[in-house]
Amino acid sequence: MRKLLLNTALVLLVAASCARKEEEPLRPSLVVEGWIDSGGHPVVLLSESLPLRDGAFKREDVISRVARWAKVSVDDGSGEVILTGRLDQNYFPPYVYTSSEITGEPGKSYDLKVEYKDYLATARATIPEPVPLDDIYLTQTNDTTWSVNCVFTDPPQPGQYYRIFAKKTGTDNRYQPAPLAYASDEGMSGRTEMKLWTVQRLLSPMPFPDFHTGDELWIKFCTMERSTYYFWYNYEVSSVTNANGMFWFDSDMDSGLKGAVGYWAGYGASEYKIAIGPKKDDGDTDTATDPQP
Repeated sequence: MRKLLLNTALVLLVAASCARKEEEPLRPSLVVEGWIDSGGHPVVLLSESLPLRDGAFKREDVISRVARWAKVSVDDGSGEVILTGRLDQNYFPPYVYTSSEITGEPGKSYDLKVEYKDYLATARATIPEPVPLDDIYLTQTNDTTWSVNCVFTDPPQPGQYYRIFAKKTGTDNRYQPAPLAYASDEGMSGRTEMKLWTVQRLLSPMPFPDFHTGDELWIKFCTMERSTYYFWYNYEVSSVTNANGMFWFDSDMDSGLKGAVGYWAGYGASEYKIAIGPKKDDGDTDTATDPQP
């Protein structure tokens, strides 16, 4: 069976697309989108799958599938903490489970358990050590638009996986995936660059490039486990090959989550804020602005 996931940053909704008799009901799936950043608190979004009919759905259909009365817990090895569900307009649908009682630490593992109706979903995520950015510089693509270049040094030990999320002040309430901004360190060593052109937003056309003079951009540069990296890799490939921007997710794709579809990720996260445009000190239009952690 194939499932269709729409992105909020990525996934909160699943639509079934199976070759079955039209009258045969489709059993919904539980969909989990969850993560914990180093220095941050756990965030979990839950919903049930939504059958996609004739390639369309309404906003209220999505909201009606949100799992509002689930028991969601995270155990960091020192005890289980029950997350609190609450409205949060920074997300769509605007409902999240979180708790300030747990803060992510590099090297630690976090066990997620979700109990909802007859669903039981479990997963373990470990937060890798963050890798900081050495530099961020801009390349002007035309009179008013820019690409963003992130420079970092890959550690000598193997097994590093990277992805960049970004948000524009005044446009995005939360971090969204930066298309094509992902890498593993297979064949990589030392100083490396990753480029950002745009941000991938739910059900919106993807402007390319998307960063204009005067914009304020937040960048979250993340290390992650192999399973999370390949989850995002498959998402990226599917998004590029589907013109409608929807993600075809095979239910047997291993993201480390059992009993549901989606992911539970631990991110070694470094955050930066930059101003898009020429440096204010010399007016040079093709040099970088300095990142502010």
